[in-house]
Amino acid sequence: MATIRIGMIVPSLNTIAEDDFRRCLPADYAAHVHRVRLRREPGKVTPADLQRTYTEAEEACRTVADLRPAAIAYNCTGVSVADGEGSDRRLAEEMTEAAGIPVTNTMLAIKQALRALGVRSIVHVCPFEGDSSELERNSLAEDDLEIVASVGLGFTDARKVAQLTPQEIAGIARQKDDGRADALLLSCANSRAFEAVETIEQQLGKPVVTSNQAMLWAIMRLAGWKDVVPGGGRLMRL
Repeated sequence: MATIRIGMIVPSLNTIAEDDFRRCLPADYAAHVHRVRLRREPGKVTPADLQRTYTEAEEACRTVADLRPAAIAYNCTGVSVADGEGSDRRLAEEMTEAAGIPVTNTMLAIKQALRALGVRSIVHVCPFEGDSSELERNSLAEDDLEIVASVGLGFTDARKVAQLTPQEIAGIARQKDDGRADALLLSCANSRAFEAVETIEQQLGKPVVTSNQAMLWAIMRLAGWKDVVPGGGRLMRL
């Protein structure tokens, strides 16, 4: 059987997305990863840093397109919303046009995943402090989602987020959940939240969507996948 290749673009500091993809991809799929520089000035990632990376996305996409994958994922939740209202849709459209290959991004994938699950209201948990969390919240609200609660955990370094264990993330999820919400969203592609999805869903009795889970689900569907990924939560069983 021929290998189905997908491309993934991640920020330079990301250590988790590749692990999640390689853990969950079927044997006949292969992920090829390209890194883009996410600058940190002064000492932390700011909205301006995310915006700068957003403007460089098209060139990164052209680079990945050279290997002619079936589809490309731009996997950074913050960058995909960094250009304000509608930026996730614009980014996907512009990159698809530039590459001549279907391209999606993390926030667009999250919204598609929530719609596929029939979710109308969410608790949004973002690892980062105010500005980054607000960008995500505003983008989610554009999609007519009811944000029952939006929680920023106060991190300033995504590398620290990557050190949270799935057990710690499950504990945070239990603490931050609100019974009024249909689902829980755990954002950030540099978090091990995907590994905790099954545990959290069992504990809360509701769907859980994470950045890497939604990204994997969306990019594989663009590449033609229609099967189940064991251990990936309700979304991966649709």
